[in-house]
Order: sequence, then structure tokens, then C-alpha cells
Amino acid sequence: MGFSIVDSKGIVRFVNARAAELFLQASPEEVIGRSLIELFNPAWTAERMRVLASVAETGRPAIMRHIRQGAQLQSTIHRLSEPGETEQVFLVITIEGEHEPDDPEHFEIVESKLAHLGPLESLTRRELEVLALIGHGMSTQQIADTLHRSPRTIERHCDGLRKKLQTTNRVQLAEFALRAGLELTDAELHRV
Repeated sequence: MGFSIVDSKGIVRFVNARAAELFLQASPEEVIGRSLIELFNPAWTAERMRVLASVAETGRPAIMRHIRQGAQLQSTIHRLSEPGETEQVFLVITIEGEHEPDDPEHFEIVESKLAHLGPLESLTRRELEVLALIGHGMSTQQIADTLHRSPRTIERHCDGLRKKLQTTNRVQLAEFALRAGLELTDAELHRV
């Protein structure tokens, strides 16, 4: 589980080893004291700063689902500061995968519009769709029906996926999809 503390200016005040690894494949020493804009793509930073601003304004924690380095991450953001304090500080708890909170009505749920696909970056939009559906356990025929393509076309996409991801079978492809938590709509996300 990754833990970090970020202020309203986007400065990382604390990060544990797991959070630094999940987001940046870095050590805490490389991250602490730096701003999000120094560490990440401007669009990625802006999206997260909007979530921090919302949590600061409403006091309501947020849960954000995102794909980073080809893995699905879920971050829960809590305001640590008291309302009205000049500088707001936030606790960000990040886990791999997706987990439903016991009381989802107490959280603002945010789906990132951006994806850092890591090892999946070389895939086309269609290949990501096929991979997502493989991860959902669909057969070639079911994928063909869902995407309105022929089974042969889907098999060609599977061949391309195996080559690009250096796998030999469908189970290994499904593992990539599951690690990223891929949904069909994720193929539409803006890549960063």
C-alpha cells in the first residue's frame, strides 16, 4: 500500500517506498520535496490538482481510479487540514487494483481520463479493446460480436498482441489485462 502526503501546491511532503515505486519506479528520496509538475506530465498533474481542490473545497474524500505504468491503481484522497487553513494537506493512499469502499456514498468517485500504459503503450486502440475483453474472459467469437468484427480479424489482433507483449498464450494476455484493470472504455483514454 502506498502512502503519500501532498499539499495544495502539489508539493510531495512525504511518500513511502511503495507509492514512489507504483507511480514513478523511484525511491522516496527522489520524490519528497518535489512538485507534481516536476514529476509527472502536465495533463496528469492538472487532473490530480483538480481532485485535490475538490477535496479541499468540499471536505469529501475522493477515490480515483487510474492506470499507471500498465497497472490499475486506486488512490483515496483525504484532507488532513482543517477547513479554512491557508495551506491544505492531503493524505493519498494508493493500492493496486480496484476495491469497493464499504460506504461509497461518502466518497467522490473519479475516473481518470488519462492513462500511462507502460508495457501496453505500443498497442493500438483496437488491440487495447481486444485485450480488455480477453481480460473479461470473452471468447474470440464473443469479442468479434462485441466489436462488430469477424473472428478472423480478432485472431489477427490476438496474434499482434502476443507478439507485442511477448506472450505465447491467451492466459498471459489476460494477466496483462487484469493487472491494468482494463475496461473496454479504457481504449479511449488519453495516453500520457
